[in-house]
Amino acid sequence: MLKYRLLLVGILFLSLSRSQMFELGSEKRYARSVINMDDLLKMEGDLVRNLEKFVDLLSQKARTIRWGIQQMEEVHQTINTGLSEFWANPFSSYSLIRHMQSDWLMWRQYLERPIGLEELAYIVAKNSTMPQKNDFFDAADGITKMQGTYQLLASDIANGLLDGVQYNSSLAAIDCLELGLDQMDQSHLTSAEQWILAGIKAYNRSSNQKEMQLLRGPKKAELYGTLGQVRRELEIFQEYHGLDRDVLNYPETEQTINKQNDEEEAFVRSQLPSCCSGQCEVPRKLRKLYCLYNHVTAPFLRLAPIKTEILSVDPFIVVLHDMVSPKESALLRSSSKKNMIPSSVYHVATKSHEVSTFRLSKFVLYNNSFNEATLKIAERLGDATGLDMNCTEVFQVMNYGLGGFFDTHMDLMLSRKDRFKGKPERMATTLIYLSDVLQGGATLFPKLNLTVFPKSGSALFWYSFNTKGNAEMRTIHTGCPVIVGSKWVVSKWIYDKGQEFRRPCIDSNLNLKNTLSIEKIII
Repeated sequence: MLKYRLLLVGILFLSLSRSQMFELGSEKRYARSVINMDDLLKMEGDLVRNLEKFVDLLSQKARTIRWGIQQMEEVHQTINTGLSEFWANPFSSYSLIRHMQSDWLMWRQYLERPIGLEELAYIVAKNSTMPQKNDFFDAADGITKMQGTYQLLASDIANGLLDGVQYNSSLAAIDCLELGLDQMDQSHLTSAEQWILAGIKAYNRSSNQKEMQLLRGPKKAELYGTLGQVRRELEIFQEYHGLDRDVLNYPETEQTINKQNDEEEAFVRSQLPSCCSGQCEVPRKLRKLYCLYNHVTAPFLRLAPIKTEILSVDPFIVVLHDMVSPKESALLRSSSKKNMIPSSVYHVATKSHEVSTFRLSKFVLYNNSFNEATLKIAERLGDATGLDMNCTEVFQVMNYGLGGFFDTHMDLMLSRKDRFKGKPERMATTLIYLSDVLQGGATLFPKLNLTVFPKSGSALFWYSFNTKGNAEMRTIHTGCPVIVGSKWVVSKWIYDKGQEFRRPCIDSNLNLKNTLSIEKIII
């Protein structure tokens, strides 16, 4: 059951129709790509300037009111110095009556006159392009996924301590409260409790933000009230499970429940691997591998060999260094920024795409001939791997968002029964890194305890098939959550169809001399 669920993750990013691309692109989903933060900062700058106009209008009105008050106070002072003469003068009495009857009516109308309608309309017009509920859910999911993967405390995150590195930033009480409420909605009560406690600490330390707290909240009573609610629900939950354990304590039932729990726990562990920090012990057979210059998979490489780092022989996983120049990386990033759409999943039954819940990123697709960079990279990959780049999927340029991740998955598309019916299958994957990542964002092979951190210009390559053409489940991999930084990658999936003479099925690694592909370098 677990393998089936993981294999389904491979059914991604098939050819999208123009209408589907437009539908996905119409959703901003800001948290799914850090490049969108520039757009949000620009939008807030425009909104701040709009608010400044409103302040100017209010200031002008306040100046007018102060001027009126000053005029009336001067009249009062004049009257008080000659009060008897004022009452003797009929024009003064008339003027006072007219003033009280007319001028104060004018003041009432002036005070009632609305200010900033144009500025308010500007804010209303921006509502459709501002972050929506889905954007908050994406952001909260990224934070909590990062927290679970790297085993971070809510209080540490709120204080800017991320996986042992202290940053000059922190979360406000309102930020922690909203994360706690989100965890409550998902019935993650222990996590919710920790976020509410972090919110209380944040409230106590923010002595210089009292005015904003009064305006937007939360009040201290609200934080403690939410904490009480979480703890009541936790107590009820624990009592329920205690009763459930007593009532359903039959051997066969308990065995079934334990089996289901073990399976679910195994799946959760596969979704949140513990080796994303690169601190797991690498198997002995992967410790004494080496680097070499590949000059055997293409004639041109005799003049310009490619530095190849062997991470694993079986299954075959290598890093190809200096595959993309800084100029090519910059060109791909700049070309992609305005065209990215949320990463999607394809449902075979309904033949429809929807925004993926197990991948927090955005992407855009390019043919090999899209620009100078893609042409050169495709040619270079063909030389480096010994495979035909005409028998591949298009380039997929991706940028990961806040806590951006890709849950544990295989890249395969087809089920076992459809595997040999003539349809192309993803035989190999090339993952090109277009940027360094300050913290997090590694590619992890959890069955091998192998963690590969992004290095700009390098390419991670592996086969999803073994030499006999069967699925290699040890290449199940995870895109670990980004902690700090912007993760840009390009994926290139290589089909088996069309590679029959370059990487034919063989009995064992002893016969690798019969292949034209990159595995020749290990013999």
